[in-house]
Amino acid sequence: METQLQTCYFTKKGPSLVTLFGYATKSVPGLEINGLGKYGKAIKEKIIFVTRTRSLQIPLKRFVLNVEISDDLGDLESSSVKWLEYPLLLHYWYLAGLLPITKLDNCLAVGSLTPSGIVEEPLNDLVMKLCEEFELHLIASTGGMNSPLGVIDGKDLFGAVTQLDFRWRESVPASGIG
Repeated sequence: METQLQTCYFTKKGPSLVTLFGYATKSVPGLEINGLGKYGKAIKEKIIFVTRTRSLQIPLKRFVLNVEISDDLGDLESSSVKWLEYPLLLHYWYLAGLLPITKLDNCLAVGSLTPSGIVEEPLNDLVMKLCEEFELHLIASTGGMNSPLGVIDGKDLFGAVTQLDFRWRESVPASGIG
C-alpha cells in the first residue's frame, strides 16, 4: 500500500506546500522516516510512543514515510519541522489501516504532536489559501475553519481509533514560526 499527503513547512515568507509520501511492505517490520535529517528519529520515536501508549495493533510491516522538502526552503528548523508531526502520524496510521478514510492524496494536514497525544494545529488564512490553490481537503479539528473543498474532522477520523486532544494555536504568526 502507498499514498501521499500534503502538509506545509513554515518559512519567514509563509507556509510552503510539502508532500509526504510513503508505503508499507512485507519486509522487516518497523517505521522509517526519511527527509528530515536529525529531526526524523525524534519524530519517529514520538509516533511509536503515542501508538504504543494507546495499545494500537500495527501490522508487522515495514512502513516508510518520506518528506519531500525542496532545497529552496533552506536549512530545516525545529520550529517548523514540529508542524509535520501530526501529518506523519496520520500518514503512518493510514498505512497501518487504522483510519476510516479511503484516500489521503488530495488532503492537507498540519500540526505538532505531544507524547500525551495533544495535537496543536497552526491554522490561519495562509494555510486556507494553500488548500484553495492546490484544491486540497483540510484535515483539522479546530472549529471555525472553512476550506473551499471542505474540512475532514480529525476528531471523527481518529475517534474510531483512539482519543487525541486537538488544540488550535492562536499565537502562530503569519509565517507560522514561533
